[in-house]
Amino acid sequence: LVGGTLDTVGKNLLEGGLLVVTVLLAFLGSLRAGLVVASVIPLSMIFATGIMSLVGLPGNLMSLGALDFGLLVDGGVVMVEALFFALHTGGGTVKERAEEICVRMARPVFYSVLMILLVYLPVLSLGEVSGKMFRPMALTVVFALGTALIASLTFVPAAAVIFLRDSDTPEKEPWLVRRVHALYARLLPHA
Repeated sequence: LVGGTLDTVGKNLLEGGLLVVTVLLAFLGSLRAGLVVASVIPLSMIFATGIMSLVGLPGNLMSLGALDFGLLVDGGVVMVEALFFALHTGGGTVKERAEEICVRMARPVFYSVLMILLVYLPVLSLGEVSGKMFRPMALTVVFALGTALIASLTFVPAAAVIFLRDSDTPEKEPWLVRRVHALYARLLPHA
């Protein structure tokens, strides 16, 4: 049973991680930017697992399976997209603009992740059997999202300065975004 659970969790985490990385690469249009943002996933998992161990939370299928990697990378995506936008509109280099973007986007990123975290408060207040079943899941998500928030505000801007080159900024929107915009433009008059 334990082996089967570990295999299932490992397979789901790997598939979810690969799917999120693929979507990031398709929508950001930069391999390095996608990898910088995707690096938030293992960082969040490591710290969330460590916190779970410290507080004695079980790492079962329900708690680890509840992690949504798309939620974990939201803050990092916002930071990188804001950096790309600032570079396109105001020029400069990644190194010159990263601190400014981090300061400007810190509050919106913080509040957006906070809103997601607030969704889990009612689950944390459950009692009896339902509390025993769902509280570990909610706490795991809270730990991972909290870590992802900290990584988005600290690690992602620093990693962008270190790993992103000025040439990594896409000159135009990625092909997938252009296709979606074209489809949207065709469908909008009919809506």
